[in-house]
Amino acid sequence: MLPATLGTRGGRVRLLATTASLVAVGPMSLDLYLPAFPSMARDLGVSAGDVQLTFSAFMLGLAVGQLVYGPLSDRFGRRPPLLVGLVLYVIASLLCAVATTLPALVGLRVLQALGACAALVVSRAVVRDCFEGPGLARAFSINTSVAMAAPVLAPTLGALILRFGSWHSTFVVCAVFGVVCLVLAATLPETHPLHHRTDHGLVDAVREYGSLVRQRRFLVPGLVSAFASATLFGYISSSSAVYMGDYGVDAQQFGLLFALGAVVFVSGSLLNMRLVRRHPVHRLLRTYLVVQVVAVALLLTSALTAAPLWMLLLPLLVTKACLGGTLPNASAETVAPFPRRAGSAAALMGTAQMAMGATVAAVLAWSTASAAVEMSVSMTLTSVVALALALLPLGSTSEPSPVDVLESSEQV
Repeated sequence: MLPATLGTRGGRVRLLATTASLVAVGPMSLDLYLPAFPSMARDLGVSAGDVQLTFSAFMLGLAVGQLVYGPLSDRFGRRPPLLVGLVLYVIASLLCAVATTLPALVGLRVLQALGACAALVVSRAVVRDCFEGPGLARAFSINTSVAMAAPVLAPTLGALILRFGSWHSTFVVCAVFGVVCLVLAATLPETHPLHHRTDHGLVDAVREYGSLVRQRRFLVPGLVSAFASATLFGYISSSSAVYMGDYGVDAQQFGLLFALGAVVFVSGSLLNMRLVRRHPVHRLLRTYLVVQVVAVALLLTSALTAAPLWMLLLPLLVTKACLGGTLPNASAETVAPFPRRAGSAAALMGTAQMAMGATVAAVLAWSTASAAVEMSVSMTLTSVVALALALLPLGSTSEPSPVDVLESSEQV
């Protein structure tokens, strides 16, 4: 059975606070040091474009590393891989702070990402271990809200750090945050029961991923989640070019507009937490996507007709609100049928989200159309595909029904 300490409301609050902190490790590591790019370029004797390689290196590490931690957490439990990964993250962050060359920093950023992956994968798996049904969707809504709020707050915090220190200090702060997460993780009881654990080596782990991909109950919602993430990445990667390039807003106004989008996204997630108490998760998912497709169609029309900013902003905010419900519900549906393989399912889902988002960002970078049109087309296409997938029947799964779920899992 799961630890009795997680059967109380206080225990569930501590659990969700811990998983939310773990979810923030990735966004904090990606965005905290962004304001330091110019000073990093000067100190390392490279261009600002070269410093961008450190960002790409972290993304690569996140995409690959998740596939490793998933099977490990299914085989050895959630705590051991999580603790090892966080220790690696702290050490790599400190080494990044003392790096003196760009190649060294790029390599260390990959190492830092490999440590951060443990937090991303295990946080999702722990949530799946402890919640099911509407409770699972609400828990994912909390984590998704944190994952969206962190990228907005991190650059602001990074700019504040640079007022009192150098770019090296941003990595020291990452290390300190890693220590905080390590302390929280050390107090987290093991949530993956022994009789649910797998006994897979490397070859079996690869076969496990193949087995998941062949199951419609994983593949359909997993792809919905990936394309929904791509919709969000399409906005994030193009937002500065749209607001500042096409519409001429200044840096302060851009920050406010980006923050407004984040607030709307979080509000959508909070609303979803209430709605899943009364409505089936899959029905809500389809409803969000229908509204989202209508909104992106209006967004595309506004972009093609060079409409005023407010006419572009309204459907964009509706889309962000819908994504606040689409992403957590699709994530919940992806991992829910696989209690024994929650780590592997969460890892494969996370990698698919990262890969799809990176693909959209790369395509947009090569496009020659106006930024608003590029963004609108990408968001429209990914939303339409997500809706088409959500309308497909889910089918059944061969995974045994979960037996060790918190009795009060509905009360998140």
